[in-house]
Amino acid sequence: MTTKTTSILACCVATGLATGLVAAIAPATAHADDAAPPAANPHPGVGGHVGVAIPLVFLNSDKTQTIGDQFTLAFPIGIGFKLTDKAAIDFETIVGNPISPRGLTGLTVDPGIVYDTGSFVLGGRLGFDIFAPTNFKLIPLIHKAIAPIGAGANWFIEGAFPVTFDFTKDMVTGNNKTTVELDIVVHTGIGF
Repeated sequence: MTTKTTSILACCVATGLATGLVAAIAPATAHADDAAPPAANPHPGVGGHVGVAIPLVFLNSDKTQTIGDQFTLAFPIGIGFKLTDKAAIDFETIVGNPISPRGLTGLTVDPGIVYDTGSFVLGGRLGFDIFAPTNFKLIPLIHKAIAPIGAGANWFIEGAFPVTFDFTKDMVTGNNKTTVELDIVVHTGIGF
């Protein structure tokens, strides 16, 4: 895949995801006769999600990259348990596949707490990249259900903003080195 093809693909994906995010957040007019209410969750108190996430921008203490520099498809999978009517604990894992340029598949474990405000969901996660140098990440997120798809499930879009702290040794000086990175990630999928 050429750099030009990768850039075009990245631009198309980013444009499509941005359009979905705008559509999800924009106010809509609802009428009583529009649609039937969504079906109840068949397992009250237990939920989950599956989807795809794409990091759009990487800002770190060494350099800044965009989706055109590194195109990665991530596949978040989670199961959640309600603590209250509005709050839940969510256990998520993410498999990350670098598409262009190619690289090693990664695994992130990032449990967190989410809170349903009514209009959208706010949350925070604590994540760890597995089989990587010592690290941890703090992940604020905002999540919006877009459309019910039946059986208590909905299509959603989410913005996540992981701040990752990596602790390594400088190969030249032997000194400890800390790198901080902020990512801007768009995540869409099915929540149930």
